[in-house]
Amino acid sequence: MCIISFFKENDQVLLTHNRDESISRKASLHVEKRIWEGKSYYAPVDQEKQGTWIFYNEDYIACILNGGKSAPTFTRSDYKRSRGLLLLEVMKYPNVEEFVEKEDFNDIAPFTMLIYNVKNKNTHILFWDEKQLEVNNLSDKKFVFRCSSTLYSPEKMNELQRLFPNFNEMSASEIFALHQSIQMKDGDIAPGKATTSITQIIADNSEISMKYCPFF
Repeated sequence: MCIISFFKENDQVLLTHNRDESISRKASLHVEKRIWEGKSYYAPVDQEKQGTWIFYNEDYIACILNGGKSAPTFTRSDYKRSRGLLLLEVMKYPNVEEFVEKEDFNDIAPFTMLIYNVKNKNTHILFWDEKQLEVNNLSDKKFVFRCSSTLYSPEKMNELQRLFPNFNEMSASEIFALHQSIQMKDGDIAPGKATTSITQIIADNSEISMKYCPFF
């Protein structure tokens, strides 16, 4: 769950996500339609926890990365709930403000979460470090780029961010290809860890679509 680029221009949105994960961790081979709290959504599904790292439905486009704003100094293996299930909880609420106010984030591993509200067109990014939740309203931003703090240093994130152009300078397929060009190969950081899939969501006023490309 490691690299995202998010572009917003007028009523068009483009979110692309590289999932960097253990190559032995199984995920669905295609996008699935599922129900959560009575809401339909579309996502690739993590077979281990049954959550996801990216989804869309009629209300939200959202994704999650491992690690908060800064790299965590210590993590456990016994958190009460998967981050991939927490991401789906967004659908219970009409807006991000209520999600932040009412959801329980205690005993959840550090994360970075990007949420785009399809109805009001607001964009938020949330950083959780196990102690404090930082909420940033980025609705006025046309471009957001983040890497997982657990695998990428701030210097590396800045280096990768400079590769990305303005929204109107490249097509969705070219942005997807750019994400492919920076995907992590097995052994680049650790044996058995790599970019296991790239997912892209394209949305405008009339429709939302998802392209999902698994590698393992």
